[in-house]
Amino acid sequence: MMNRLAASNEDEFNATHDRIARVRPAIVTLHAGSLTAAGWMALPNGLVLSSRRAIGYPTDVSIVPQEGMPLPGRVIAVDVARDVAMVLPLEFPGIVAPLQIRPAPAVRLTEPVSVVSPAPGSDLRIVPARVCQLHTGTGPKPSLFEIDIHAPLGAVVLDAEGRVVGMVATSTLGPLAATSTFTTVLPVPAFSALLGAMDRPNLELRDRTPLYRCPTCEEPYDIAAERCVACGRVLPHAFASTPERADAERLVRDGLAAIGVVANRARVSPTSWRFPLRPFSTAEATHLELTLDDASSTLTIRSPVVTLPTANHEPFYRFLLTMNDQTTGDLAVSIAGDLVSIGCAERLDGCGASALAARIEEIARVSDEYRRTLADTFEAGPKYYVP
Repeated sequence: MMNRLAASNEDEFNATHDRIARVRPAIVTLHAGSLTAAGWMALPNGLVLSSRRAIGYPTDVSIVPQEGMPLPGRVIAVDVARDVAMVLPLEFPGIVAPLQIRPAPAVRLTEPVSVVSPAPGSDLRIVPARVCQLHTGTGPKPSLFEIDIHAPLGAVVLDAEGRVVGMVATSTLGPLAATSTFTTVLPVPAFSALLGAMDRPNLELRDRTPLYRCPTCEEPYDIAAERCVACGRVLPHAFASTPERADAERLVRDGLAAIGVVANRARVSPTSWRFPLRPFSTAEATHLELTLDDASSTLTIRSPVVTLPTANHEPFYRFLLTMNDQTTGDLAVSIAGDLVSIGCAERLDGCGASALAARIEEIARVSDEYRRTLADTFEAGPKYYVP
């Protein structure tokens, strides 16, 4: 009896190990600006599926596999209602097999599944779960199911044989209550037609651009808008506005628009925005971060400059103090860890969009000037972006 039990456990362990080895190459991490999401390879052309809400509105995305170098990617299609984003690698070696998909039968109540997502340190997070709710869609509403654990958006859900049965998503047309304590999963039939349309050679898809459609009326919408022009619905941006922040958010949105930045694309949290900006055409783009305080009365604007040099710290610090003394207005250099940044705290009361835009451009320009000065004088490593 014990021998049979040991053999059974060994067989189960070997089967699990084989499934992990088969799945691992197809699980990726997507970096869209400062946003990060789980993703998985769904087609032989390298197409990666993830959550549209998790990655925001990027054009270019970095695809980081479990093994190997990151690949440049581009968002080529989305389904806002189903919370699906399709990312195509622009350089795909074609040596990784996509995950096997189970189009039928549909998942059953209490069916055991596994949720697979990337984990820090080039590892996988595999969590067992069970199907605990089934929801049948009507009309444009997709069918959904729920699992009894919390899981990250974009994570793939596999059956006992390692086949895809769904993806963790937030469907804006689903029948689920906002207070649900479980995780929503979009089943394979809900996105199989999307996959079918993308099952073409990689080169034929590279020039595609996504079209964002309102989940209610299906009319295209401008990602800079807060509501659909056609039906008036509040659009499903990653971060919803609140009455307390409405005036400050409008000022930030208008200020960013004045320098050609779409606020909804740059937003990384309810109170912060991050984006690259070139102080002049031939300069390297530096990132800026805008953060509202709790009262929505002050906006902190900050830009990374350099990392601390490995030597000559004392003259470096004295030089920074001199730079602070010579800086006009309320711009100031600060140090956090090994990162040197420049920024200011801007009072929003009485501030207009054009004044805010001018201040942002000023910080980008000064950041570029300081970066070149410190890098040349102290061999401090230039810092353009902070993850």
